[in-house]
Amino acid sequence: MDAENAPQLQEKCDELIAQGHTNLVIDLDGLTYVSSMGLRAFLAVAKTLQSKGGTLRLCRLKGLVKQVFEITGLTQAFSVHETVESAVLEANN
Repeated sequence: MDAENAPQLQEKCDELIAQGHTNLVIDLDGLTYVSSMGLRAFLAVAKTLQSKGGTLRLCRLKGLVKQVFEITGLTQAFSVHETVESAVLEANN
């Protein structure tokens, strides 16, 4: 995820939020790279959700993407899960 496709993620999430969704789960299993623009998109979505009383949950971080989130301290800023199921379960509670 970089400057080219990060806006697409943010746009899609904004559409879901506009439809009334306040808890989103994003499965990062296939993501192999995340740039600062990608991180910014995740943070922007999380901030928007938080302002509406919701939460962004990320799941299945792996490899370099997981390292980037850990190094930047963003694993503490997000609700991070090993599986999609655990993220959805927490979102429904």
